[in-house]
Amino acid sequence: MMTAGVAAAEVTFSGTANFGYNDTDATTGASVGAAFSDIDLNIAFSQELNNGYTAAASFEFDVAKADQGASFNASDAVISLTNADSGIHYGDTKHGAENAWSAVGSMDNDDFRVADGEMVTRADMTFGGAKIGISLGDDTNISGTEKDYISLGITGSAGSFSYALAHQNANTTTVDLDDNSAFTQQATTGVRVSTTLGGATVALGYAKNDNGGSTGIEVSYPMGALTTTASYVQEGAASAENNWDVKVAYAEGALGVTVATDESQDWNVDVSYDMGNGMNLFVGADDGGKDTYAGVSYDLGGGASLLASYANDSNNTDTDDEVGAKDYKEGMTFQLSFAF
Repeated sequence: MMTAGVAAAEVTFSGTANFGYNDTDATTGASVGAAFSDIDLNIAFSQELNNGYTAAASFEFDVAKADQGASFNASDAVISLTNADSGIHYGDTKHGAENAWSAVGSMDNDDFRVADGEMVTRADMTFGGAKIGISLGDDTNISGTEKDYISLGITGSAGSFSYALAHQNANTTTVDLDDNSAFTQQATTGVRVSTTLGGATVALGYAKNDNGGSTGIEVSYPMGALTTTASYVQEGAASAENNWDVKVAYAEGALGVTVATDESQDWNVDVSYDMGNGMNLFVGADDGGKDTYAGVSYDLGGGASLLASYANDSNNTDTDDEVGAKDYKEGMTFQLSFAF
């Protein structure tokens, strides 16, 4: 039954289903042919309330390897209550600092915690034109004990300048179970300022934790179909090397090319080409040329697509089977995908 003045709740379902064949074990590089599949079901609820707030919840069901329920699990669950200026989020959502921070070049000392399965409570609000996010996280580390951690992020603008401030408290020196290393458990502070000068976007940033400070500058300049981005980071630790990166991206018509490199020769080249009639070609070399890939995808219409790809990881570092810009499985792969 609906109550007058209350909008009906909205429930949406979406998902993907993939089925294919791959001939390589990504962990060992051995030739082992096998079929694979995965199914994802995303469910989202939302309800507009009378007071301008919106209540929402979402989560994802995953079925791996078509195990008929044996690998059936839920993930990415989030509950939120938001309006135009504020909100509260609980679940697999970003920490306050993570939500606000963007690195300026390859900074060594901006290791803010990244949410990856742990439960986070984050409150967002707008005050004086600044967006403020404060979060409290709860995680289980390898010793079996739990410890809360606090994170703060502030973003805003002043005139032609945009800024971001981020801080997290120290948590624990042990590695946790959510892909965060000991460095991400340190007390860390970062500040970033950016503006546009003569068509170029210029950013300055500083981040500091117990290992030292990182001071970076980054300039991005578009010239028609070509965009060049360059950065330099001075590292404060005595034994640390300064970092620089250059990336050139070209996009014109059917062709897209990205070339990037840094001082350690960790270069990569990624090329895409729209061949027409729903067919696209992707080729590239990443990780200093150690990873190479090529793939052709064909749009079958109605959310369905067909993929044929080959990827080579020479030292088997991509054990999660995500090689190159397109995250291809190592070896030869044929895959049929559906999006609903």
